[in-house]
Amino acid sequence: MTPTANSQKRRLSLSTSGPSRSILAGKPPREAKTDFDSRELFGGTRQIHIHHNDETYRLSITKQGKLILTK
Repeated sequence: MTPTANSQKRRLSLSTSGPSRSILAGKPPREAKTDFDSRELFGGTRQIHIHHNDETYRLSITKQGKLILTK
């Protein structure tokens, strides 16, 4: 990632293509990671963007250490 003025923002894209394609193709379904540590997701920042169904959501850590998801 190249440094920019918005280097504090990180992007996270999650695929929802599901295992059904793999099963139809005769391949075993891929195990999706479902357990994340917030430090792993945020990487030292306080905000990330999640792209889902052509929408962008913002996941933020508040001053009190809580998580807020906004559209």
